[in-house]
Amino acid sequence: MPEDPGAGELAELLDGIVGRLRGDGNAEQSQSAAELLAQAAEALRAVARLGSLLPAISLWHLQTALRQEAGARGQIAEQRDPQPVPSLS
Repeated sequence: MPEDPGAGELAELLDGIVGRLRGDGNAEQSQSAAELLAQAAEALRAVARLGSLLPAISLWHLQTALRQEAGARGQIAEQRDPQPVPSLS
């Protein structure tokens, strides 16, 4: 992996994370996070394909990737640190 990876290399890293999350069993949050990261990886691959040809569209794909990654990070954080269920008494 290069010291300063491009969008294509970042997409490959996300693909690896997606594979591990999908292999974590059937936890709904893991599967949801995996789907968000898969979408982020696809957006990064779109950026890599476009290169510098269409900067505005590349930026849109980068924003999409960041939004999906942030959502996945929230899903994973909830899974690892679930909030206590409030007592009814």
